[in-house]
Amino acid sequence: MATTLEKPYNTFVKGLITEASPLTFPENASIDEQNFVLNRDGSRSRRLGIDYENLYALKSTGQSLSQLASGRQDLFRWDSPAGSADVTIGVVRSNEKLWFINLLSANPSDNFLNSGNYISLSGVTNGKLETTIINNKLIIVGKQLEQPILLSYDKSSEAVTQTTIDIFVRDIWGVDDGLTISERPTTLSNAHKYNLRNQGWNSSIVTAVTPAVDAIDYTFTELGLYPSNGDGWTFGKLSNPGSADYEKYDPDTLVKNSTSQYFVSRGSNIIDAFTRGSQRSTLTSLALPNDLEQGNITTAASYAQRVFYSGVASNVTGGDSKSPNYSGYVFFTQVVSTDDQLGKCHQEADPTAPGINALVASDGGSIQIPEITQIVKIASSQQSLLVFAENGVWEIYGDTGGFNANSFQLNKISTNGISNGNSIVNVNGNYIYWSKAGVYELSPDSVSGRFKAQSISLGSIQSFFIDIPDLGKNNCKGFYDEKENRIRWLYNDTDSYSATNYITGYNKELILDLSLKAWYPQHISSLASGSPTVADYIEIPGYAVSSSVTGVEVTSGDSVINTAGTSVVVTENIQTNRVSGFRFLTFKGTQFTVSLYKNTAFKDWVTADSTGVDYSSYLVTGYELFKDSTKRKQVPYIFFYLKKTEDGFTAAGSGTGAHFTLNNQSSCRVQAQWNWADSVNSGKWGLEFQAYRLLRMYIPTGAADKFDTGEAVVVTKNKLRGSGKTLSLKIQSEEGKDMKLLGWSVQAVALTKA
Repeated sequence: MATTLEKPYNTFVKGLITEASPLTFPENASIDEQNFVLNRDGSRSRRLGIDYENLYALKSTGQSLSQLASGRQDLFRWDSPAGSADVTIGVVRSNEKLWFINLLSANPSDNFLNSGNYISLSGVTNGKLETTIINNKLIIVGKQLEQPILLSYDKSSEAVTQTTIDIFVRDIWGVDDGLTISERPTTLSNAHKYNLRNQGWNSSIVTAVTPAVDAIDYTFTELGLYPSNGDGWTFGKLSNPGSADYEKYDPDTLVKNSTSQYFVSRGSNIIDAFTRGSQRSTLTSLALPNDLEQGNITTAASYAQRVFYSGVASNVTGGDSKSPNYSGYVFFTQVVSTDDQLGKCHQEADPTAPGINALVASDGGSIQIPEITQIVKIASSQQSLLVFAENGVWEIYGDTGGFNANSFQLNKISTNGISNGNSIVNVNGNYIYWSKAGVYELSPDSVSGRFKAQSISLGSIQSFFIDIPDLGKNNCKGFYDEKENRIRWLYNDTDSYSATNYITGYNKELILDLSLKAWYPQHISSLASGSPTVADYIEIPGYAVSSSVTGVEVTSGDSVINTAGTSVVVTENIQTNRVSGFRFLTFKGTQFTVSLYKNTAFKDWVTADSTGVDYSSYLVTGYELFKDSTKRKQVPYIFFYLKKTEDGFTAAGSGTGAHFTLNNQSSCRVQAQWNWADSVNSGKWGLEFQAYRLLRMYIPTGAADKFDTGEAVVVTKNKLRGSGKTLSLKIQSEEGKDMKLLGWSVQAVALTKA
C-alpha cells in the first residue's frame, strides 16, 4: 500500500551548502545557486541587474586599455577629511593616479573634488595600495611606494595635496665591526667608531683632562686600547663628590667598573629606517656599509592615536650581519598630535644618555615577531592590533588596555595564514577573512577578551571555497554591508589574466548573511564586447547631502539686497536617505564611473549599450528523501507559493491593435531531478514547467489600473512527473521577469516497490 506524505518547504534560510552528504542533506538549503538574494524572512528573490548610477558621469583615466588590464583599480574611503562633516571622499585609484569623488553626493561619479584633477603617485603601476586615516588625514602605503604618502584636504578650496613620510628609528642594530662584546681593539675602524658613537660615546663627554679631548681618543691614550661594545662611558665616571673632576670621564675608572660582558644600550643615533647606511655616514662623516632596505611598507593601521606600519618584504643590499630583516617587524609611531610625528617610530629620550633615558608610554618604536615569515596585513580592533601573516595571525595588546610603548603583550591566535589582506572584513570588532585553509573568523573570547580563530566555511561551503582559483583568492576584495549585515567578496573565477580580463575586473560575488549565517553566490554578466567591469566596492554613507539656496526676504516679500546690490541668500545642507549601503567602482574601456544593483528588468549593463545582457537566477534544492532512502516515491502534486509582483499596466498599440501589458511580470520555471541525478543524461530529469501563473481573469480599466486582485501571494498546484528515491528541484528565472519565491509543498507517495 502506498503511503502519502505531505511536506512544506517555506524557507531557504540555510543558503548554499556544499559540505553535506546526499543522504543527510539539511533542509532549507541549496546544492547550487546563483543570482538569488536570500531574504531575512526565508524567501528568495532575483537580484536586480547591475547598471550605472542615476545621473552618472564617465571619467577618462588617460590610460590605455593595456595599462588598465595589467594594473590595479581600487577605491578607498576617506571619512571627514579636515574634519568636514559635509564630505566623505572616495579615492579612486587607477594605477598611479588618484581621483577624489564626494560620496555624500547623490551621484558621486559626477561630483569630483580637487577641481576634478588627479594626483599621481610616482613609481606606482600595478602594486597593491592600502590606506589608513589619522587626524582626518589619509596615509597611503604600498609595495611600489618608497615612502608612505600623506594626503591632506582643504575644506575651502576642496584641494587635496600630498607629502611623503620618512620613517625614523633609533639605531638599535649598529654595524658589524668584527669585534666580540668585550674586545677592546688597538685600532679604531670606522664601523667600531660608529658603534661607540651610537652607544653614547659622543664628542660632548667631559673628560678628566685639560684641555678636554674626545673620550674615545682619551681612552686609547691612557690604555692603549679603544673602548669595547660592552663599555658604556658612564662606567668611567669619577664618583668622588669632593673632586673637581666629579662625574667626568676617566679611562682607569672605566676599567675598574666595566665588566664588558654585555652589550650596552644602543640607539643614540636616529636614522631613516630604510636608508640606514647613508644616514649613518651622514651623521658621523664615516664611510660605512650602504645597508639599504629595498622593501617597502605595504600595510598600515591607526590604533591608540598612533600609526602602525608593516608588511615589508625585506631585501637588504650592501648590508652586513647586523642588518635587520623587517619581514616580521611592526613599526609604531609616537602618540600623534602633529604631522611631524607620523614618521617618528622611536623613543624621544636618548637611551644611552646618563640622565633622562627611559622609554615612556607615549614613545614610538618597533616590535619584531621572529616567528613570522611575512606580514601581509595589520588591522586595528577596539582593544588590540591584529597582525595577519603568511604563516599565522598574532595579536598585540596593552597590559591595561590600549597600547603603551613600555607595556604590551604579544599573542599568537592562529597558525592559518593569509595571502591577501583585501579579503579581511571588520564586522563590529570581529574579523572575517579568507585564509589559506578556508574562511575564518576572529572573535574575542568571552572570558579572556583575547581573540580566537575558527573556521566558518568547513561545515558549509568549504568545497566551493577550495574550487575558487588561487588568483581569485589572492586578488579578491571584501566589504561589510552594515545596513544589511552581510559580508560580500568580489573575486574573479579565472586562472589567468589578459588584455580583456583585468586583475580587478571582477565577475563573481560570494555573500555571507550574518543574521542567517547563510551563504549565496552571484555572477555579474558581461556584454559581448566592450563590457563594463566591476573593480571594487564603494561604501556609500546612508544619506546624501545636497545644498539648498534660499533668498532672504522681509515681511513684504521683497528680497534683501546687500551693499553690493546682490541678493542675500541662506545655504542649507539637506540630507536624503539612501536605500543601498554600497555601490561599485566600475570601468568602461578607459573610463570609470559608479554602478549598483538597480535594473528592474533584470539585465546587466543596459545603459552601456542600450540593450544589456540577460542573466540567469537559479537554485537547486537539497535532496529530499522523505525520511526513507530505500523506497521509490512519486509526487503527484507540488504547490508553489510566490509573491505577486505585477502592479499595473502599460498601454501598447493603437486602434484595433490596442492592448495592455502587465508591468513587472514574474516567472518561476521548475524542473524535477530524481535519484541524485546531476545530468540530463541520467534520464531522471523531468520536464520543465511554469509554476507562476495568474489564475484569475482580470480586465484592466485603463493604463492607470494597479492590478489590485486583493491577493498578495500566487499559489499554484502543479503535476510533477517522474519518480525516484530522492527529489531535488531546479528553480530558475525567465528573461526579463521577476521572481519572489516564498516556498513550496509536496504530496509525496512512497511506492511499495523500490
